[in-house]
Amino acid sequence: MSLSVALFLVGLFVFVGLVLALLVLADRKRRRHQDRLRRVRTQSVETPVKAREKSAKAKDDKHSFSIAIERELAQTNLRTSVAELLVQVSLGILGLYALSVLLLGLHPLLALPIAVGLPVTITLLWLRMAKARYRTDFTADLPEALDVFARGLRAGRPVSDSLSIVVDNATGPVHREFSRCHDEIRMGTSLPDSLGRLELRIPTPEVSFFSVATSLQSETGGNLIETMEGLAGQLRERRKLKKKARALTSEARASAMILAALPFAVMLTIGLLNGSYLTPLYSDLRGQIMAAVALVSIGLGVLMMMKMGKLDV
Repeated sequence: MSLSVALFLVGLFVFVGLVLALLVLADRKRRRHQDRLRRVRTQSVETPVKAREKSAKAKDDKHSFSIAIERELAQTNLRTSVAELLVQVSLGILGLYALSVLLLGLHPLLALPIAVGLPVTITLLWLRMAKARYRTDFTADLPEALDVFARGLRAGRPVSDSLSIVVDNATGPVHREFSRCHDEIRMGTSLPDSLGRLELRIPTPEVSFFSVATSLQSETGGNLIETMEGLAGQLRERRKLKKKARALTSEARASAMILAALPFAVMLTIGLLNGSYLTPLYSDLRGQIMAAVALVSIGLGVLMMMKMGKLDV
């Protein structure tokens, strides 16, 4: 028991140090960001050497961990900062490790990968679901926004004014993304660059087509009104087809949910009838390994069934 307590204390100190290190890194990142903004305000013209150094530094920043998380959060409706997210994950790892060692009696070495892997996996799945929900909401409201945009163009307004009309009438993700584009254009960013950033934030075929069509036809000329109206009609038809495909694959999704819940239901029933029967699963090392393998197998099976029942429309 002394070895378990010692390992738990070591893990506690490691996680506390990790939380403090993340807070320090977040504070340094905030200060660097403020310094860059201060330099931009005080220096309007840059030499070519400084411009190249800034470009190289920007490329290095793109590969940093915090920038990657911040880019992921920017594609969701979540109002959580990078520092808050990392602190929450660290606290979840620490709490799960303490629960596994002290209450469930797992071996400290076996509890460590479980305590680290489970919160990280849940966080990644949570971010992925939030991104998918955000893109789905944006795509669902995009046809109406394109109709408003086309009506503004038909009334003789330029592209920037038509975007402002969309901003005034839209809600949710469409309002947020088009507000960004409109603000960037007002600050001096060109229309192709602003729409290119929109395409990076929401990499869907609909946004790519809207970005390319609007950028090209606003510069070279063309009937942008008919293009936007045609795209809005295609998006509505595609939405109907997706709903039909979802109805057709409902049986496969229901089977996956039932098969995933069945082992846990059986385990709960056995635990209520004869709790000592399941004791080796969490008190013995071999039972713990078997339980971990079973959970991984169930997860892989559910993932495969969900992939089989998913149709690309």
